[in-house]
Amino acid sequence: MVRHLLTLLNKRPLLLVPNSLLSNRQFHATYLQQDLFKKHPYHLFEPLRQYAPVFPMKGSQIQPLYQPSDFYKELKTRILLAKQRIFIAALYIGQSEKELVDTIRQALSQSKQLQVHILIDCLRGTRTSKGESSATLLTSLLQEYPNQVQVSMYHTPDLKGVLKRTLPPRFNESIGLMHLKVYGFDDTVMLSGANLSTDYFTNRQDRYILFHDKQLTNYYQNLLKIVGTLSYQLTDKGYMVMPIATADPVRHSQQYKRQARERLLAFIDRYNDITNKPTIKSTVDDDETNDTVVLPVIQMGPFGIRQDEKVTLSLLEITHRHGISNAESQHHWWTIHLTSGYFNFTDRYKQFILNTQAKFKFLTASPEANGFFNSKGVSRFLPPAYTHIERQFYRQVVKVGKEKLITIEEYKRPGWTYHAKGLWVSFARKTWPSLTMVGSPNFGHRSSQRDLEAQALVVTENKPLQQALFKEVDMLHQYSEPVSKETFQQQDRRVPYGVRVATSIVKTML
Repeated sequence: MVRHLLTLLNKRPLLLVPNSLLSNRQFHATYLQQDLFKKHPYHLFEPLRQYAPVFPMKGSQIQPLYQPSDFYKELKTRILLAKQRIFIAALYIGQSEKELVDTIRQALSQSKQLQVHILIDCLRGTRTSKGESSATLLTSLLQEYPNQVQVSMYHTPDLKGVLKRTLPPRFNESIGLMHLKVYGFDDTVMLSGANLSTDYFTNRQDRYILFHDKQLTNYYQNLLKIVGTLSYQLTDKGYMVMPIATADPVRHSQQYKRQARERLLAFIDRYNDITNKPTIKSTVDDDETNDTVVLPVIQMGPFGIRQDEKVTLSLLEITHRHGISNAESQHHWWTIHLTSGYFNFTDRYKQFILNTQAKFKFLTASPEANGFFNSKGVSRFLPPAYTHIERQFYRQVVKVGKEKLITIEEYKRPGWTYHAKGLWVSFARKTWPSLTMVGSPNFGHRSSQRDLEAQALVVTENKPLQQALFKEVDMLHQYSEPVSKETFQQQDRRVPYGVRVATSIVKTML
């Protein structure tokens, strides 16, 4: 048995990303032209560079999608076209998604050079339904293509000891999850908040943005490699083993956390060092000057990695300072559209939002559009719990007299649920957004403290891309209704006392 495991690990070595992948001359020559930050008003975002690597590119390389069906179609198309690499990070792959797995299988049969890395959460990925799970679904791929497929299953180090032994499935997932949603194919990467199951392909609204850029794709593949070294590896026999060089997250939690933090900080530092060095003359022709920059950020609370939170709070601070400089007229304030399927912003975010001199338009799921609506067991109380949190925030808005500046709308579309997350920023008197953030975080306590998250901040002066981003947020608002004091007075919005008490206790797990 031991010999088999050592052989298996040696066949698919899990190495840290070599420096050569991060510091090649082509990267320096092409990706250090950051002229957009020198232009007005984009120079205001210059402070964000201290927190994250910067990838300049053209807006034409970025493509938002709008519907779940578009997402599924793009996934299958990109998988079949891939010749060198496919890497996927998602919370789970639905037990019934045999068509998607068969698509990956077909791609593997077409190219012996194709390497596939799938990263999912261990707890969610081993939860069974009718005897099936993400793990059992993917085992067949490992059996058929052992030299081309790697399946990594991250397990939070915070589920250990008594909690590990006593918390049943589903409940144990509240402790922490691998929540990244990254889909890479050769030289294209798609960021989303969507998982891989039928509802996300049909009637569960999310966001999806494609980046046709080799270096950004390399960044996300390297990120998944790092997390892969920190994860159990699924074997072709259906069991899991930990890489030899990594401590077990359950049995040696503290040692594991130290290793994870060291590897992730080294990854961040290397990319920050490369992309934020003084500008080197670009090989890009003058008529192809980059008009967009992308700043990828991660948030991994268990390891003290708070890159995403720092960038988001810095963005709100920049927005606030601009509002102060134009305090004579609210017409000169920026507008921020901010959305999350689960309304549970951290106290720091709420404090910044309530004090920021800007116009905020929130969009969240109505109780009917919450994925837990009418579910069985304890989870049926989650929609009223989020209603309670939403009502508390609304009362805070009223208390500070900002009802006209901070508005809330709820997504309500018959037969659909809502899972979109992110934000859009429009400059004063501008309808089209010049900035967006897209990825997996919900801006809540879980995203900040418990889960592994990744998203990207996009700043652009490219008009077609700005139009596409406006179309994205406008389509979401087409199915929304405004929240008012009367909303929470409706009979179906009454939150039981027990739910209110429980919400205050488990708020950081929601």
